[in-house]
Amino acid sequence: MGASLLKEKNENIIAAKDLKSGQIAVMVNNNYTGTIVQRYGDNLVAIGKSSGHGWSGCNNNSLPVRILEDGELIQIFDNN
Repeated sequence: MGASLLKEKNENIIAAKDLKSGQIAVMVNNNYTGTIVQRYGDNLVAIGKSSGHGWSGCNNNSLPVRILEDGELIQIFDNN
């Protein structure tokens, strides 16, 4: 499953390590672009993926993500 943003923005792009626990973001500008993730403690959980598709050691993860804003609309694809 992935997501495309219905309104493209370049705001709120940060390194995954800078997410606060509980925040939801979408991966951008990397091999995982479109993957929705949520930070949970020191883990980055890939929503809609099996347990082996997340990241541990999030405090060292520099992959770029864009924080999803309150009320933001996204379009889900490959949700089979």
